[in-house]
Amino acid sequence: MINEFRQDVVSSDWVLISTERAKKPSPKETTEHDQLYKDKETCSFEDPQKSDHRDPLLVYNKGQKVVWEAGSTGEWTTQVVKNKYPALKDGFCTPPRNIGPFLVTEGFGFHELVITRDHDKSFAQFTDEETLEVLKVYKDRYNSISQDECGDYVLIFHNHGPLAGASVYHNHSQILSMPIIPPGILKNINGAKDFFERTGENVHEMLIRWEVEQNKRIIYENERFIALCPFVSRTPYEMRVFPKKKSPSFGDTPDEDLGYLAEILNKILKKLHLALNNPDYTFFIHTSPVKKDNSDLYNFYHWHIEIMPRFSIAAGLELGTNVFVNTVDPDEAAKLLKEAGI
Repeated sequence: MINEFRQDVVSSDWVLISTERAKKPSPKETTEHDQLYKDKETCSFEDPQKSDHRDPLLVYNKGQKVVWEAGSTGEWTTQVVKNKYPALKDGFCTPPRNIGPFLVTEGFGFHELVITRDHDKSFAQFTDEETLEVLKVYKDRYNSISQDECGDYVLIFHNHGPLAGASVYHNHSQILSMPIIPPGILKNINGAKDFFERTGENVHEMLIRWEVEQNKRIIYENERFIALCPFVSRTPYEMRVFPKKKSPSFGDTPDEDLGYLAEILNKILKKLHLALNNPDYTFFIHTSPVKKDNSDLYNFYHWHIEIMPRFSIAAGLELGTNVFVNTVDPDEAAKLLKEAGI
């Protein structure tokens, strides 16, 4: 039985690992995967060009980029379109301004959807080749959006299931460019810098080396990437995927490495699906900001993918203190996932 606070080395955030609370009865779930289901005939993502008259920004078909003519309805396996209900909107850069004691900046940026073809297929059911195609699209759009002078940060994420925030059944991801650097990202970058100044080491390289030496929480690894349950996991069965070679930006990932990334991401999402019976989860790519004016600072960072299963909504302790409560020992979580199915 574990009941202890653990502090993250990078962010300095605290997490309460309290396996005793796993005995606490869970509230009855009122939302299930089935409630998101929509037939192909009524799904706007089944054929975005017909349903919403949106020409795609990028199209791939069976691993190859396709030149798409406006108004056409050609073959595709992954496409990118503008979000019909964007959180951020295209516009001109404007400087931040003060309203009383508050700093305000316009919500300009990009909000795009990455839609895959098969209506009923989730990431856990993809082949390595299908996952690789999506990663190619992520990298292509990341590097394209990063050229916008208004954008300071690009976030790529995927929600699976209603507890993770998904409102559409059809498999899709989202890409947002925003004119600010999220405080959590900036805190992690500064934490990595502070660690280097204290020790002379890159904090993520140290953590990976320590996890390899411990050999308790590693789920899977290949030649270029490693997947593990962090010692300071914020949610039960949280996983992170790191490149073995330090790189601040996802956009700089060599094309030849994307195949290795597809293989490990595909493997661990299948393990998650099998071990926990298709749980809701969010994954996102944590990467350095896109601006190069602070490149020395950003070089302390190490991009990675975080996968956070969702079993409940945040409650009073989490909301009142910003301290996550995890009811599953990360060692046991990694053991279960490592041994799952494949």
